[in-house]
Amino acid sequence: MVPNSVGARSRSARYLAAVALSAGLALLTACDRSPKAGDGDSAGAAAGSAESDSIATIVTASGWDTETGPFVVLPTVDGGMSAGSLLRPEATELTVGDTVGVGRVAADGRLDLFSRSGKVGSARLTVEGAPTVERGCTAWPVARLTQQTSMSSSPTVGWTAAFAAGRITPIPLDSIEGLTPRDSARLAADLTRLASALPDDTSQTFRGLPFVVLRAYRARALDTTFVVATLARRVNQEADPKEERLVMVVDAPGDDARNWNVAWHERAAGHEEELVVAEPLLAYRPTTSRDVHLLFGRDDGIALGAAVLARGARGWRVQWESAVAGCD
Repeated sequence: MVPNSVGARSRSARYLAAVALSAGLALLTACDRSPKAGDGDSAGAAAGSAESDSIATIVTASGWDTETGPFVVLPTVDGGMSAGSLLRPEATELTVGDTVGVGRVAADGRLDLFSRSGKVGSARLTVEGAPTVERGCTAWPVARLTQQTSMSSSPTVGWTAAFAAGRITPIPLDSIEGLTPRDSARLAADLTRLASALPDDTSQTFRGLPFVVLRAYRARALDTTFVVATLARRVNQEADPKEERLVMVVDAPGDDARNWNVAWHERAAGHEEELVVAEPLLAYRPTTSRDVHLLFGRDDGIALGAAVLARGARGWRVQWESAVAGCD
């Protein structure tokens, strides 16, 4: 499925783009989701009220793995590293800005900060109400971070996601930029070949045009490695330039790319400044599980949402999709 974002600047249209990870995978996910026997959030379990039981059920039913904590924070506020947006897994389009119960589930407010390369520090969380926005718009609550420790020489390190402390184990993603020129060129060639061979290339506008690798990350510290990459192909018409972006996850066992397989992908086409595509933020495992997870974010300055892919015994699937905050 190719979400077309040309002219789609409303929250409703952005929501459709955000949830359209794949029609087939969405159906598969709906079949695969089943409530877990226990809730990994000790604060929620300790509450024992009917309200907390209801919230726990919703979180589990949403597909979010409760053992990874009650929320995820993305560094989207004010363009800085000391504040972010707090995304609650159970939030709907109408409740993204709610903070009821957040203080309870935040417990002591300790967070682990992560970049794509791994853990980069820890912080203390203070939750504020959603910022004031225009009529017809919504926003996630603001998460203010006071960094406690840093694994970098910089006092305020760059991070791509934050979770409640002790809930996840990061899986380092090595950027293609860190490879030797020869290895980088070979990986880019393998990825463009796989992208060109995908069977759902139905766009007459872009068919036959070459792909260019914009970003690629490879995870090696696993029993089976994988690559997550963003590629693009463009129609360079001065009056009406268009672009297609393709995000794909490739299972890459060994160094022989003939054995690699595109396990999941998403396309988006339109004008470059209006495209909304999944941006890989973090690979991780819950501390109590061996399943690999990939966190993606979508933020175009108007709408913000996130999604998690999980790889289990049956391969990759869309496990969770957040509500989307933005403007009508």
